[in-house]
Amino acid sequence: MTGGKLHVGIVGAGLIAPNHAAGFQEVLELCEVVAVCDTNHENAENLATLFDARIYADYQELIADSQVDLVDLLLPHHLHYPAAMAVIQAKKHLLLEKPVAVTYAQSLEIVEAARQAGIHFGVAENTRYIRAYVEADKLIREGKLGNITLVRTFLPANERIRLSSDDFWGKRASFGGGALIDSGPHTFYLLKWLFGEVKELVAFTSQIYRVNSEVEDNADVRGRLAGGADFLSSFTFTAEVPHSERLEVYGTAGSLIVDQLADPPVKFYAEPTDFEGSPVEGPRYDPMGWHFFSIVEEVKDFVRCVAAGQPPAVDPLDCCYAIHVIEKAYESVRHHSQLVQV
Repeated sequence: MTGGKLHVGIVGAGLIAPNHAAGFQEVLELCEVVAVCDTNHENAENLATLFDARIYADYQELIADSQVDLVDLLLPHHLHYPAAMAVIQAKKHLLLEKPVAVTYAQSLEIVEAARQAGIHFGVAENTRYIRAYVEADKLIREGKLGNITLVRTFLPANERIRLSSDDFWGKRASFGGGALIDSGPHTFYLLKWLFGEVKELVAFTSQIYRVNSEVEDNADVRGRLAGGADFLSSFTFTAEVPHSERLEVYGTAGSLIVDQLADPPVKFYAEPTDFEGSPVEGPRYDPMGWHFFSIVEEVKDFVRCVAAGQPPAVDPLDCCYAIHVIEKAYESVRHHSQLVQV
């Protein structure tokens, strides 16, 4: 780090990279992107142009760059573990896109290696920075919903084109699975954050898109939370709707509905005859921006925490726990949707 600024290297210039780049651009007083890496030279060049950054085709070369202090890894799932371990071995700060790794064991290894290396390690889990969930957390912890009895989540998306492409999407070896391993980290982090651990679950998956795809594109996981509430989490890559997220929380004193496609996006319902509900202040209706801005905030928070020598808001161990739950869900599916203890 020279001139009081962190020098950042971004590895992976694909779909999510512009969101991360926007985050770094908002904290230019603390950091400077000096290097970009991607095997697709055009993608790397387009991203590097934003910062007048150096371009690499091999992530090992970017990691070896002595001027890079912090590496932002945005790679296919199967590369998370080897690339993260390389960054940690080089004793550079690391921001790693979710999932932490494709297995729980590898995820824990990364966290422990980062701890021993004494570097700042963060997981790019934007869920913590979505305003609707921040406000939901406040209401839940204030007891406004009473005892929680049922939680439902739904993450709809349309990934037909990407699942049918020839890149890592839809390939079990590189993706580690399908809708569960891709969308599940968000939901099971959210459940851990708001309600605690999962006690038991049963999972079901199906596959609709079969051209070039090897993985599930629909999944349902239901079970019991350690606090006693039931939960049902659904994931789909086959919905003809804009990318969105929905959370329903039902309690003995009221219920909360979060829907990023609804206006307002968060409503509190006090009783069965409360047909209108009450809008929760704070979250704005922004169906095209809520996801983008949450990623910008996660990047800004990590940079600020590294600069201040503080841990980020997202605990990497909670992100590892999400992978543990996902592994248990896949175990249930392999055993013909058998109930498993988590």
